[in-house]
Amino acid sequence: MRRGRTAAAVFVCAAAAATAALFLVSRGKWSDALIDSGTEWLYADALAGGALLYRDVVYWFGPFTPYFQSVFFRLLGSSFSTLAFSGAAGACGVLAALHFALRQLTDRRGASLWTALAVPTLVFMPNSGGAILGMGYRIWHPAGFALVACGLASGTGSGRAMGRNVAAGVCVGLAGLCRTEWGVIALVSVLAAVWVRLRSRGGFRREALRIAGVAALAFAATLGGFAAAAGPAALLREAPVLLVGIPAETPVGSVLSVFRGWRDGIPLLLYSTALWIGAISLAGALAARGTHPAEAARWLRRLVVVLLGLLILAAVGAGSGAVVFSAAPSFCLLALGAGLVRRRGPRAAALVAFGCLGLLASHRRLFHIADAGYVAPPLLIAIVCAAGLLRVLVAGETKRLVRVRFRAALDGALATLIAISFLGRTMQYAADDRVPVPGTGGMLSALPSTAGELTTVAAAVRAETREGDGLVVIPEGGVVNFLAGRPNPMRRKISIPGYLTESNESDFIGELERARPAVIVIVKRPAGEYGRGFFGQGYGQRTRTWIEEHYARRPVRVTGAEVFVAFRGAGS
Repeated sequence: MRRGRTAAAVFVCAAAAATAALFLVSRGKWSDALIDSGTEWLYADALAGGALLYRDVVYWFGPFTPYFQSVFFRLLGSSFSTLAFSGAAGACGVLAALHFALRQLTDRRGASLWTALAVPTLVFMPNSGGAILGMGYRIWHPAGFALVACGLASGTGSGRAMGRNVAAGVCVGLAGLCRTEWGVIALVSVLAAVWVRLRSRGGFRREALRIAGVAALAFAATLGGFAAAAGPAALLREAPVLLVGIPAETPVGSVLSVFRGWRDGIPLLLYSTALWIGAISLAGALAARGTHPAEAARWLRRLVVVLLGLLILAAVGAGSGAVVFSAAPSFCLLALGAGLVRRRGPRAAALVAFGCLGLLASHRRLFHIADAGYVAPPLLIAIVCAAGLLRVLVAGETKRLVRVRFRAALDGALATLIAISFLGRTMQYAADDRVPVPGTGGMLSALPSTAGELTTVAAAVRAETREGDGLVVIPEGGVVNFLAGRPNPMRRKISIPGYLTESNESDFIGELERARPAVIVIVKRPAGEYGRGFFGQGYGQRTRTWIEEHYARRPVRVTGAEVFVAFRGAGS
């Protein structure tokens, strides 16, 4: 017992030290200085200053995330350091939710190991994919609520059924108040868990109605209050908060977007799945070696089949993509199937719940899963599914010695994978040649040329304006507002494709006319992910024409932005 506690303490200390080292090396390099990060700051800053979401700020998603961040802004001040701190606090909450979910399918040691793996691979994922700073806040938060909801719905104990159902319903409602679609998929997964757990005992309808009723009440009451204050159009016409009227210009404007790239994606998914199954088979063969030759031979036969499959898939080029994470949907599907086969009980319910949740959460990216925004939270669920499947696999070993050695081999492999992940992320960030953007507290980085241009543009804006004058950055780039110390007076804080469309461009121009910002900065931000070019060329041509007619362009010696200043006397 004492040896186990010592090993656990050593592991915790090592993981904490590795996390601290990774934070220091990666500091400020988690996201893009222009894309998304500044917009997240704009939203939280506006709410902390007293603005009402939807009425004063056009926002596409539920209210939880920006109001959560605004609490930190009120307490600690408006800065990118505060934004990163709120992200780290949210990440800690999500990791706690992950550990809780894992405990439904594995023991404390396994839950701790899998949670530790999520730190370097997911929390510190670069390219705005992690939880500290970037575009993913409003998907990390609902993932945490959904994990807790599924864990609660999978539990047992009739004496606590009422409280568990209410708590699960509240978590589902909160997931929806982050992003509506996450509330939907969380509810479906929770109800699936309740059905599996109770289908042989009865009572499904009662618990399902209780959970769905609490979730609907929390969701509807909160958004109903905002609709009463801001007007229904703010949640229905101006922004697809309720998934109504999603612009076709956005990558998810098509319901078939999840299947894009399936021809190349399916071989990659199979290759990644086979790779992980091969590693597990090798662990099984090593566990049985020397004591149970028949078991070892069985695992080796599986390994040979997997290797043949890998060779075939590699021959068609499947091994050249992002092979580490691409098996995630497969493991979620396998967990769902394993739970349905078990038919009943809390573990079967948990496998079904998390398998269903993981599959539905992959609606943004089903294939080609690499370090990028919107993929880390679904991978949290895939981790739970993988842990549950391995626990089932270990429990299926009939020979006690093989079972013990198999479990030890898997835990050892997982500990090694954690160490490799921490080392790999640290080296990845250490090789990043971006430099801190002056004035952001070291929380935002960019290439030296971009960092210099941001500083130059901010200085030009300050020179042309007075404190309190408005500044609008098009299509996005709230970091310029922060560096210049000038507010964005527009309700629409960004104007990337989808937010600015042919159908609402007249409204956008009308808002510019009413707000009459002292300066407009046009950032040369390509919109290739939306199938468009630069602002004023691939989209927003009428807005660009209006700006040139009403504003004078100032010569600023940068290549990444244009500065337009209002004509004297043209302000309101």
